[in-house]
Amino acid sequence: MSDESRSRHEGNPTPSEDTLSPWKQDGGVPADKKTDGYGDTSVRKREGSRRLPVLITLDGRRVSERFVLKQSKSVIGRDMTADLILSDGEISRRHCAVLWRNFNDPRSETPDCWITDAGSTNGTYLNGDIIEREAMLTDGDMIRVGRTVLGFFLKDERVLELDQLLINMALHDSLTQLYKREFFFSELHREFDRSRRHDRPLSVAVVDIDYFKAVNDEFGHLSGDEVLRQFADLIRLSLREGDICGRFGGEEFAIVFPETDEEGAWNAAERIRTAVEKHEFEINSQVNRRITASVGVATMHEQFANKMDLIEAADRALYEAKQLGRNKTVFFATDKPHAGLSSTQSFSDERASKEDM
Repeated sequence: MSDESRSRHEGNPTPSEDTLSPWKQDGGVPADKKTDGYGDTSVRKREGSRRLPVLITLDGRRVSERFVLKQSKSVIGRDMTADLILSDGEISRRHCAVLWRNFNDPRSETPDCWITDAGSTNGTYLNGDIIEREAMLTDGDMIRVGRTVLGFFLKDERVLELDQLLINMALHDSLTQLYKREFFFSELHREFDRSRRHDRPLSVAVVDIDYFKAVNDEFGHLSGDEVLRQFADLIRLSLREGDICGRFGGEEFAIVFPETDEEGAWNAAERIRTAVEKHEFEINSQVNRRITASVGVATMHEQFANKMDLIEAADRALYEAKQLGRNKTVFFATDKPHAGLSSTQSFSDERASKEDM
């Protein structure tokens, strides 16, 4: 098990929302308190507002995300001290930086931005050419760092707000704010291909609320929707940077765990299951009800020809968890689910028992 996989899913506290935010200086600051660099808390909402430089992920794990540059130097890399943190194994810890040279000039209407490599291992590419030292950026340029492609654009803030609204509507489920099924599968396809190509670990989980129909029947569908929102929040808070979660359908959710082997996936799934088990779901602002979830987990194996084989294996493990009495995590073996592996056993205990046989 890799150190990265172990640190992601064994014992580390769940990071805060600020830690998960790609732009750390933005975390927790109310929109009406943000400044435009000149002390103007309206962030240039008036007519004739200054255009802002924006990086948009065009390829990679976080495709279609927008990152608005709001300081004179923005470092891109894997390190937690970087301003834009990208979970890409081919990116250096502090890979490159975007310099906004006229950031402090209130008279300039067009940002003067440059890209500079920070001594990265694999280099920084601009429009297909490697950067020797630094290069000027223009609207529409393509930047490649590791496996991630970033587009550089200059946009009015009002246009940015509309763009982001449309993107969120297209990619996210309106009820839970998790990814829609279509986008989830596109990300699963990307991660499956990367895992197969680079021989890297990859795991998936399918999570389903136990006896959810009884909640709808007793309290009504509007209350059921509120339970789904709370359930989605619990999953979201249990995930790590780079994990991908989508609403699979109804009360069923699916999660991709990149760079995560069997033990790491088991720990992650159990973290979600126990968080749900311990939570008191508020219904109609009056009733607190305990709800449980069943989880099926599968890890990349040579027998899986495509992404659907992998997700269907996790779904079969979920079915086994339901058959075993619900509120359990079941791991899919290469031939069949571990029928004897319940949520009360650790993954290491089960593995040890097999070695003793």
